[in-house]
Amino acid sequence: MGTVRASLLILVSLVGVGAIAARPADVAAAEAAGPQDALHQVMPGDDLHLIAGYYYGDARRWERIWHANRDQVPNPNRVERGLLLRIPNAAVPAEPYADFIARARPAPSQVGRGVKADVPPVPEIPVPIARESPPAAAPATPAAPPPPPPSPAPRP
Repeated sequence: MGTVRASLLILVSLVGVGAIAARPADVAAAEAAGPQDALHQVMPGDDLHLIAGYYYGDARRWERIWHANRDQVPNPNRVERGLLLRIPNAAVPAEPYADFIARARPAPSQVGRGVKADVPPVPEIPVPIARESPPAAAPATPAAPPPPPPSPAPRP
């Protein structure tokens, strides 16, 4: 009975040591699966801000994507549909890109069709337009001359 316990104890301790030894490999594999370069195919309506918002969570990081793809995108304001962009050090979010797009910007059919925003509407204020006024027209009849000034009284 004592040998069975001893062999069971040795077996359990070997399994425990094996799990501890295998753990650093799991951690290394998880680190290798962390942020990597990703490829993104540009869709209609995409811009670098939107793509950066999806992959980095911050639209202000659009320059990282532009610098990585300057050979394909000479003008960051114009990204052609169908391009494959390299996204450096990107962590691909769990949310599908189509869901992100739907959340990030309203569908074109909803824009201006009574969709209420969180912001109250701005009241319309009429703004006068400064225009050059035409010169005043001369009166049709001449105006009466002003009365002469009173003359001084004669001295005695």
